[in-house]
Amino acid sequence: MGLEFLEINLEEYDAFERQHVLGTYTQSANQYKLLQMRNTQSYLVGIKEKEKLIAAGLISTATSKFGPVFMFDNGPLIDFDNEKLLNFFIVESKKFAKKHGVLYIQWTPNLTYAETNNKGEYLNTPNDEIIHRLERYGFKHEPFQYGMSTAGSPTWEYIKKLDDVNNEIELLKSYTKNVQYYLKKNKEFGVEVRQLDKSDLVEFKNLTQATANRLHYHDKDLEFYQTLYDIYGDQAFFLFAELNFVKYINEEQQKYANLEKKLENIQSKIEKYPTQKKFKRQYAEFDDQLQHHLKRISKAKEQRKLAGQDTVVVAGALFIEQPQEITYLYSGTYETYMDYYGPYQIQNVMLNKAVEHGIKRYNFYGIAGKFDGSDGVLGFKTAFNGYARQLVGNFTMPVNPIKYKIYRLLKTLIGRG
Repeated sequence: MGLEFLEINLEEYDAFERQHVLGTYTQSANQYKLLQMRNTQSYLVGIKEKEKLIAAGLISTATSKFGPVFMFDNGPLIDFDNEKLLNFFIVESKKFAKKHGVLYIQWTPNLTYAETNNKGEYLNTPNDEIIHRLERYGFKHEPFQYGMSTAGSPTWEYIKKLDDVNNEIELLKSYTKNVQYYLKKNKEFGVEVRQLDKSDLVEFKNLTQATANRLHYHDKDLEFYQTLYDIYGDQAFFLFAELNFVKYINEEQQKYANLEKKLENIQSKIEKYPTQKKFKRQYAEFDDQLQHHLKRISKAKEQRKLAGQDTVVVAGALFIEQPQEITYLYSGTYETYMDYYGPYQIQNVMLNKAVEHGIKRYNFYGIAGKFDGSDGVLGFKTAFNGYARQLVGNFTMPVNPIKYKIYRLLKTLIGRG
């Protein structure tokens, strides 16, 4: 075929990844720069045919006691149905790995194994063929993983397709009734979404760390967020949903005053027409609303006092925009302010951005792959009406077979195999 496997420059790789159907932020040029800044040895490789780049991949390097590991996180970017091209890439990337003393290669292709509805029921026939194909070329398919992890890309994602959504109204109609209700409440509360500057990232880290502590997972460090902010530039969106207590309390007090006037008018009608039951029903209805607003005012005043400030962060999140998709990565919510539904408003802002930018896939990212009620984030994501996507998973290929066999044996002996 006249194919050539080689390392390629950043600009050429970037142009290729951004137009490739399997392109994703973990295989992007910006991710390469982020890895380099974080002192992770990385490589950009590809295949050219007659000077044209036709396949590529970002390799990140992990370490083990038996040597480095080459990892293609959501890669490589290749036509997996072109067996000649696939075989050439595998053979040549193994040669490349051998030159660098690599123990084994790991692929986690950005390919769907199966799609399911919100109950975990298959929407298509599982893609076993790609597993068999890669195994024929020497890869071993690792057992499917379930559960959440902040290490590497998830093996289950939640996706919302936006092909048939053209504007804000259509998008709102595509959500469940619950999300529509929460967004309506956001407006009543006066919660506003703000895009962060780099100087806000300390506060962003405080939020994500507090959430990680509450839910018992490992958060990224502040330097990671700052480096990502610098490298990804306008492709990274750090957002806060914020509540201004002064504005909120004033609006609630105005609503309370308006209801008091209505109740006075209805009370006069009750006194004038004591046998008319409809006025008593109206009074009870408006009085119930008044008590509701009174509780809101009391709660907000107490929260403002405890916070010691007029404006507080309710929730926050980080997103990456690619031509192929917008990906929801890291987030946090302060438990004290969960009743203000900030996360729903943040997602709605970014979903609208995807529609505005003509991006047809919105990736809510990781879910556990369990549909038994044990996955706390699944209910939040399914409320936006999408589908679950199980990826084909991890594939490993030994580069140094003897060392690799010892490595796997030791992992099994210590219970990590």
